[in-house]
This record gives sequence, structure tokens and C-alpha cells, in this order.
Amino acid sequence: MRIQNVSSLAFGFVAVMLGCGLAAAQGAPAAGADSKWYSVATSDSEEAFVNTNSIKAVGTTVEVKVKENFTAPRPAAKEGKTFLSTRTLYRVDCGARKIAMSRTEAFPGKDLQGDVVQKASRNDRNLIWMDAPVASVFFEIVTYTCRHAPQATPAG
Repeated sequence: MRIQNVSSLAFGFVAVMLGCGLAAAQGAPAAGADSKWYSVATSDSEEAFVNTNSIKAVGTTVEVKVKENFTAPRPAAKEGKTFLSTRTLYRVDCGARKIAMSRTEAFPGKDLQGDVVQKASRNDRNLIWMDAPVASVFFEIVTYTCRHAPQATPAG
């Protein structure tokens, strides 16, 4: 399966679709000492990991923490600053297969190393829901999260 890189870091809160050439790393455990991070997708420009201990029901949605490592530095909002990794708290609507960024932090080093160089957050009323198209990093995050989610509370 080909993955299209969906930049979950769109600090303007807009997903940007870019074509990539590596296959999804479904089922590949994350390397390193922190075994709670599970690799769910790899593209030419990033690898996304789900924190397996963070998946929890929040009302009718599911919350999950995701770490992304990028192959090249990305510019931060602060002039002269770049980042190589992010930690993002997402809300996932499993029924609609949509994802929304609740909070994100960017770090200068891979694997969340260094001091935060940029952060952004949204409250529940202002979440911007994005599609998770097939063959995208978002698709892999949503799929893994929904497969491992506890039962969400029905609305009403």
C-alpha cells in the first residue's frame, strides 16, 4: 500500500496531501526503549507512532497521542527554529473516520528530544475535523486507534 503523507502538523490546522513512496508499516513495533510507541505508518518524509497506553474513549470519540518523526527538519513558527518530531493529541471519530488535532508540540530532535519549539491547541468546541483518506498517514492512525479503542459512550 502506498502512503500519502498527510502533515498532521498543519499549525494552520489544514491537512496538506503530498505523494510519498513507502508502504505503511502496519504492525511494526517501534524501536527504542519506550515500547508504548507503536509504529503505524511510514512515508518518504515521516514515521507515525501511536502511544498504545493513551487510547481512551472521550464521549463519542476516541483520544490518542501520536508521535511523528520527520526525515528532514521542518520550519517552526519562530524564525530560525525547526523541528524533527511532534507529539500530537488527536480526537478520532471512528464512525465518520475523521480526525482532529486537539494539542500538538514540536521538538527540535527526533523522538521528542529537546525543548518545545512550537505548540498549538484547540478546545473541544473548536476542533477542525479532517478526513482520513485511504493510503494516508491519517488513515493508518485512525484505523489503529479505532481497532484498539474502548467502547465510546453513545451521545444523548
